[in-house]
Amino acid sequence: MRQQPGPFAGRRVLDLSARAAQVPHALAVAMAARLAADFGAEVVRPAADGWDKLAKLPPLLPDGGSALARFLLAGRSDGEAGAFDAAIGDEAALAEVDAPLKVRISVFGAGDDPAMSELGLLGLSGMLAAVQPRQGVPVRLGGHQAPYAAGLSAFTALAAGLRAGRPDTVDISLFDVACWLNWKAAASVLLLGDSAASREQRGGWHTLPAADGHVCLVYMAKDWPALRDMVGDARLLHPDFATQKARGQNLDALDDILRPWFAARSRAEITAAAQARRIPIGPVLSPAELLADRQYAARHFLTPDGAPRLPLLVDGARPDWRRQADKELPADA
Repeated sequence: MRQQPGPFAGRRVLDLSARAAQVPHALAVAMAARLAADFGAEVVRPAADGWDKLAKLPPLLPDGGSALARFLLAGRSDGEAGAFDAAIGDEAALAEVDAPLKVRISVFGAGDDPAMSELGLLGLSGMLAAVQPRQGVPVRLGGHQAPYAAGLSAFTALAAGLRAGRPDTVDISLFDVACWLNWKAAASVLLLGDSAASREQRGGWHTLPAADGHVCLVYMAKDWPALRDMVGDARLLHPDFATQKARGQNLDALDDILRPWFAARSRAEITAAAQARRIPIGPVLSPAELLADRQYAARHFLTPDGAPRLPLLVDGARPDWRRQADKELPADA
């Protein structure tokens, strides 16, 4: 079959992530531009004036390059000649280019862009309070949630702007996006009056060791009877575990009862037993295991080099609009 042109085919987008003054901005710009390339746009990324902030971000490849940069910068071309339909960057970088549509990344909004790290964004937005170990010390979330989400917002703005077809400048605030990601925490305080209530309500939201790794428990109150019966320990009938709030308040004691049952079984055994009872439990997979996962393979989600394709199907096929429209795709694509 022949792949149809992508929705952004014929559009030229300038990716200014190499010239971003701060790492969160560079990540957000690069993510937005990566999505534009995936949807068929010609994305051009001029070289950095000095140090490219994405070049050495972990994880690193055997050759010393950044695996993260390899993923984010796929589908780019060099240079900056010619006219562009849109440009994505921070305020300083965008001031030097001429494009009818500009998507501008900043910390707090136009004209308010102080120095800021990813950790700072997570702290200011309250996201660090969302994940805490039993000692109550905030834990940094893995990955790059705040800038990646801002990149998705920037891509959404880019798509809307290109469709509107008129000159415009769109501002994306990294802080606003991070706060939006954490909206449930603020809503809980407003509605329940207690920020600690979230931990009590999430009484079962944690991981437990299995015989060959770990599993995640993200069950709701309605799932508790099925989980309790699956484990089959009479101590779980105690009033200390009768409600979601009580289980949240007694998590340590609850884990002491659950842990031996999970530790004696493999992740596959636990997952099968839970799915048979419609309990939302899943195995914690390593990146190496994901490459061999049957679900990912069946959906052709990963390319041969391990990079993800777009998480959607078009006419039953996984599109790759960065290829030329007249190029034959493999039979399994």
